[in-house]
Amino acid sequence: MLRLVGRRVREARFRTNMTQECLAELVGVHWKTIGHIERGSYPIALTIFARLSQFLETSPTRLLDGLDTPDPQRTARIKKAMARKRAPARRKP
Repeated sequence: MLRLVGRRVREARFRTNMTQECLAELVGVHWKTIGHIERGSYPIALTIFARLSQFLETSPTRLLDGLDTPDPQRTARIKKAMARKRAPARRKP
């Protein structure tokens, strides 16, 4: 997931004709951080993600485009199992 987002950030940075240093200055991070993000080796905080989206003049959705969709069967199984766990115990009168 991080590599995919990093790839999208790099593509958007190239489209806007910005250097890593320029983008880093705008976002408020060190330029090496931008390199780590683009390589997918740095987990992005939500605030950084939002700033990247703003300064790269792209939507957050576009930066996330291409992520695998969750398996609906697995999701349903987990939700069902967790709902049973959270169900309050029934008291006998």
